Amino acid sequence: MTPFSPLTADKVADLLPLAGNPPRIPGRIINVTHKIPYNIVWASSASPIIELLSPPAPPTPFSVRSYAKSPRKHDEEIDTVEAAPISKLARHHHRTRTLRAKFHAADWTVEEGRDHAALHAGLQSLRDSWETVHIGWTGNILIKGTKKEIPSYKILENDKSKLKDLLWRTANIVPVFLGDASRGHYEGYCKEVLWPLFHYIVWSSTSDGRAEKQNWEDYVAVNRKFADTVIEQYRPGDIVFIQDYHLLLVPAMLRAKLPDAAVGIFLHATFPSSEIFRCLTTRNEILRGILGANLVGFQTYSYARHFISSSTRVLGCESTQTGIDIDGHNVSVGIFPIGIDATRVDNFRKESGVSPKIQAIRDMYTGKKIIVGRDKLDTTKGVLQKLHAFEKFLAAYPEWRNRVVLLQVTTPTHGDHTKLENKVSEIISHINGVYGSLEFTPIHHYHQNIDRDEYYALLSVADVGMITSVRDGMNTTSLEYIICQHENHGPLVLSEFTGTAGSLSAALLVNPFDYTGVAKALYDALEMSEEEKATRHQQLYNQVTSHSASFWAHSFVKQLVSATEERTLNSHAAPLLDMDKFVVDYKTSKKRLMFFDYDGTLTRIVPVPDDAKPSEGMMQSLTTLCNDPRNTVWVVSGRDQSTLVEWLGHIQGLNMSAEHGCFFKLAGQDTWTNNLKNVDMSWKQDVTEIFDYYTERTQGSFVEHKKSSITWHYRLADVVYGAFQAKECQNHLENAVVSKRPVEILVGKKNLEVRPLSINKGEIVKKILAQHPDADFVACAGDDKTDEDMFRVLSAAKHFRVNSQPEATSLPLIGLQQDTPVYSIAVGPAEKKSMANWHVKTSDDIVNTLGLLAKAMEIDKS
Repeated sequence: MTPFSPLTADKVADLLPLAGNPPRIPGRIINVTHKIPYNIVWASSASPIIELLSPPAPPTPFSVRSYAKSPRKHDEEIDTVEAAPISKLARHHHRTRTLRAKFHAADWTVEEGRDHAALHAGLQSLRDSWETVHIGWTGNILIKGTKKEIPSYKILENDKSKLKDLLWRTANIVPVFLGDASRGHYEGYCKEVLWPLFHYIVWSSTSDGRAEKQNWEDYVAVNRKFADTVIEQYRPGDIVFIQDYHLLLVPAMLRAKLPDAAVGIFLHATFPSSEIFRCLTTRNEILRGILGANLVGFQTYSYARHFISSSTRVLGCESTQTGIDIDGHNVSVGIFPIGIDATRVDNFRKESGVSPKIQAIRDMYTGKKIIVGRDKLDTTKGVLQKLHAFEKFLAAYPEWRNRVVLLQVTTPTHGDHTKLENKVSEIISHINGVYGSLEFTPIHHYHQNIDRDEYYALLSVADVGMITSVRDGMNTTSLEYIICQHENHGPLVLSEFTGTAGSLSAALLVNPFDYTGVAKALYDALEMSEEEKATRHQQLYNQVTSHSASFWAHSFVKQLVSATEERTLNSHAAPLLDMDKFVVDYKTSKKRLMFFDYDGTLTRIVPVPDDAKPSEGMMQSLTTLCNDPRNTVWVVSGRDQSTLVEWLGHIQGLNMSAEHGCFFKLAGQDTWTNNLKNVDMSWKQDVTEIFDYYTERTQGSFVEHKKSSITWHYRLADVVYGAFQAKECQNHLENAVVSKRPVEILVGKKNLEVRPLSINKGEIVKKILAQHPDADFVACAGDDKTDEDMFRVLSAAKHFRVNSQPEATSLPLIGLQQDTPVYSIAVGPAEKKSMANWHVKTSDDIVNTLGLLAKAMEIDKS
């Protein structure tokens, strides 16, 4: 046999998620978010505005005005309220310029919102390459001139129709009007159950469960409403892109109605470890809802690893090289760190209202270094940890007292955080009392919303940015800070528990619970040389500008297209083997390739592996097939070499592959070829220790050592306890070995096997196919996960033959003629999901099939 072809740089580049041009999408991209990116205002007494403004263009500086007043001239005197660094006055002053678009029709006005700017910038960038549709909840409707809001479902149908028309003509938006369930969905289940759990906040109070049950029912109802809206809008060829934890059930709901749809979901929040996630009473429903997607995206590798671990431990799914295998389908799991619209942020920071506020802050703190923190006021943002660390800094580095000031802005957020607010105030008062004086106050705290000019002035004027979140899905403030510091090059002290930490390696990464470490990072930032500041900033700036929100959205869509194409080759329930057609195709062929697994295919599965010796009838049929010069017969088994030679070595003309393709022996040869010569096997010690650990604690289990793999069998263990230990062992292996070494776990029938990634049965079949391009009949039979690699190769061969253009055919690679019948046969029940295109019920059926083929040969000879 010829050796494996080497993996070249060109081949690797073809596999990268962003290689080449944007993918061709036959339909549209349907973006699904909990809320649309617009605020809606209703003026019931206003005169209808007949003219509808055109859809929004990409934002440019000063391109759209929110108010009718003329812009302020450069030489005009600056308003003292506008120039205030952080105004505590009532904000009746107007903004002279804004980049937010505003549209009118009849009694309705829609204006771009400020929330989730990075997300919506990414989704809007998809319009440049594809047609998009945006589905989302309208939010409550604001009544113009008042502070009142009304639920969107209460407006009249005629008004709904006008609003729908305006939203569609504005940005292809399809609104979802939610009823009373919206409160239980968002304020109930999302904010009181999912959000705390995802951020490692386990409930400290108990209840009778009635409120949670009602909130869960509302969560399901809202997800159903979204799914129904998507289904109404869906056309064949469309891609569905779902956002965040508000809509975790939608993928499975869509999969039930649209089995062939391309569905992706991205979680912007953190995802907890499996030990925390298991506390959720609806954990199964949530996981199965997410796993209805083709692709699940996360901000960081750790979030993805936690999700895979939860899927394997809670649902018993098998992890794969690319994600999760559930019900025979592979769900891809990917890492897609979100960015910001750097150009838009750069425009914001250069607006005319920002500069006077920057100057006002500098004048207020002349001669002092400014540390800036801006966080929402909740426990996950690490405000308390930041204050304690700053106190440690002032204590440890007394030379910096009276020379540095912390400006901390905390923004009110959902829920009652009175205790936290009081605690923050107490700590600040304590620090200011100990380290402050009549002339100097170390910490200035503003618990309020600030306008955009104030926000960007703070980020621009800072000498050090400080973010100490104890758990944060992303934190785009860190990215905006980097853009605002393009001239000053202020260092960034960033918590390692933020989603951005993995991308911003040039920041000063800290553990927010290590107050001494954070204090040392502050000292290093303040003492850093200008040259090092510039070098670090340039690295951060390049990362932020190149990995933008647009980059995030386009990379996810491309990977979703790829994952969907792979799903077309994925497993399915195969029909019962058509024996008459099978025999006819066999008899009429001139050169045949046949591959057979051993255990569970040529013999029955038995409790003790050494008892699975071949039957006389099977060996006679196999011998007859091997004696036909038109046949090339292979037994591709997980058994070791010595066992195959002992049981089947006397059959002349039989080719054998041992240990899942690690070794092979051609018919007529006495020696085995080793495919492991250049494979790193140092992982075996770690795997052996883990398997031995579970063997000691699982009565009836044992470890089987092979040259290429190690298998843990629990066939003789208690059924329930053995399955439980297998899940625990699989999770242990994934965290300790698979995440660090080039190996994979095969979940077989009552066993776990660890083997090298580069070796499997499919690779052997691929090589043999390439060496027999004139084969006009191919048959392959197997019963477990390891045999799916063979079926996958044959399925790909069949797929590419059907879909390849004559001038661009991949026949030389696959080694099959265009009309070659391919029979991949799975052994098992009819409902079994497999890559095979046929199935038989038991191994006895395979043996009987061999007998039919042998008998057909004898009839032909006679």
